[in-house]
Parts: sequence; structure tokens; C-alpha cells
Amino acid sequence: MKLASKILFFSLLVSCGTDPVEIPRGAYEKGVLVINEGAFGANDGEIYHYDTETGEVESSIFEKTNARPFAGLIQNMRSFGAYHYLVANTGKVEIVRSSDFMSVGAVEGELLNSRSLVASGEKLFISDWGAYDEAWNNPDSFIAVVNDLEGGSIANKIDIASRPEGLIISGNRILVACQQDQVISVLNPENETVEKTVPVSGTPFYFFEYANHTYLYANDAENVYVHQIDPVTFEVDETHTFGVANSIYNGNFAHSGGGELFVISNQANEDVVIKLSLSTGTVVEERFYSGNNFYGLGYDEATQTLFIGEHAGWQGNGSVLRVNSAGELIDQLPVGRGPSGFYFP
Repeated sequence: MKLASKILFFSLLVSCGTDPVEIPRGAYEKGVLVINEGAFGANDGEIYHYDTETGEVESSIFEKTNARPFAGLIQNMRSFGAYHYLVANTGKVEIVRSSDFMSVGAVEGELLNSRSLVASGEKLFISDWGAYDEAWNNPDSFIAVVNDLEGGSIANKIDIASRPEGLIISGNRILVACQQDQVISVLNPENETVEKTVPVSGTPFYFFEYANHTYLYANDAENVYVHQIDPVTFEVDETHTFGVANSIYNGNFAHSGGGELFVISNQANEDVVIKLSLSTGTVVEERFYSGNNFYGLGYDEATQTLFIGEHAGWQGNGSVLRVNSAGELIDQLPVGRGPSGFYFP
């Protein structure tokens, strides 16, 4: 090849390598993913997809893509990198590509009552309640460690306070909300040890982030507690206490980018969505929206729309109510059994 041709060829390579290339998003990397927990005994948990542009709902995308049912009760779905992690409380974790929902691996065999998951480095850390004893307690709870982001065998089990639920990465540590013992366990992912525990008010469930702070959602029969966590000591910096009785928590609540929280309260004859303000620490609307059989919440920041999962009394499939910022019903979507959570890519 002549020198001029070589220079031209090299220039084309450099140009192609530096010009921005827009890669088309996969079918399931836009819209809304609806997590349907499934019914106890039937183990028919599934993921539905709602196309916000066409308004169409696609059912059972895991089964359609992989030609087999998920076969579990979906407790949670977490997303890290290019993968979604479907965590079933029936003792399995399935890993799918976020673009097309094709399964790339799984974690099975030694999980009993898996609850949630985080990825740290090249490891997966999975919270598991462990077995029930004769009094229906879980004294042998653990965090399962898998040394591959695409699943495989469990390399280690870390003893943890009873009933670990949500996890979050904070700096170079993993925080674990442990329900029954009402503590935060601080886990070092490098040496896989628990370094300290921090007691909290209420039963802790899941962490979330807002305005560059880490918060922990907890409740009891009379109140909802939102604990702000110190990023260095992992102690509770501040607690907002909201007088919300009979709030439910099944793995999902909703919060907006403006610091509003939405929670469900089971009242005498109906379920009520209550709106709270994290910035003022007050109840903003005691009756933002009401109905029956509410089970899960999600908030679409782009359209300021609240999604409410309704389980239809567990008599068949449920539905999703879409409610605008004024608390008015937009429409109702058909989904699977026990819609408990939402993911907005």
C-alpha cells in the first residue's frame, strides 16, 4: 500500500473510532418494566413491558424471550451494568440482558429465601433470610457471595443479622437493612466481613438515594421513618418521622426527584396513597389517591406519573393504575399477578 493510501486509511480508522456512534436501544431499555410477583404456590412471577409511546402492554417477556417460565416469586429486580437481576424469594436469581431479556445465567442451589442483591466489583452479594425455625424466625440469615456477575455457584455465605432485605453500596462498603433485628449491617465487600451494626427505629426495608444522600425506609404500626445515613460512620444522621399508620411494605415504594415519597396505608375500608415531603418532613397529602388491593408503587419522573399496582384480591391477574400529579386517574393497564414494583430505564 502506498504511503498516501496508508495515511488515508489510518485517518478513516481514527475518524470512525472517535466520532460518536448512537447505538439503538433495545426493546426493553425504554418504557416501563412491571414486576409481577406471582401467586404463592403457583410461582408464576413475571415481567411485563409497558410501551409509553404506543400505550401497549407486552406480557411475560421473560418467558417469551427464553421459551420457559420464570418459575418463581419475584421479590425484587435490580439493575447493574448491562444486566437485570431477577431475585425470587423462592431461592433463585436469574440474570438477563437488559436490552432483550435473554438469560445469561443464574444463581441457584444454595439460596433459600433470597430478597435483594447488589453488585460490587466482580461480585454479587445476595441477601437471604435463611431457613425458618419452629417459631417462624430466621436465626441463620446470610449474604450469599457469587464471584461472577453472570451468576454461578455461591463462593461464600456471610452470617448477618436476621432477615436481611435491601442493600446499597455506600462508598466502599455495603449497607444491609436487617428487618427482624432492626439494624443496618455494614459489610466490607473486600474481605467479606460485617464490620458493625447500627440500630434504627422501625423495621428497616430498603435504601434509596436523594440529593446526594443515602436514606433508609423503615416503618412500624404507627409511623414511617426515613433515616438519613452518614456516609463515613454509617450511623443515622437524621430521622424524619411521619405519622402514617398501617403502611405496607412489600419491597417497593415510590419517590420523586423533588423529594416526595408515596406510601400505601391499609385503612379500614380502603387503601390510601399518602404523599410525604422529605425536604419538609411533613405529610403533604393524606389522601393523594384511594382504592382497593394496592400492592406496589412506582414514580415516572419524566411524566410525573404515579404507577399503582393492584392485585385484584389475588383472584387472577392484577392491573396498574396510572395517576397524574393532581391525583387523577389517567388509565388502567392489564398486567400479571401481584404487580409489586416498577422499573423506569
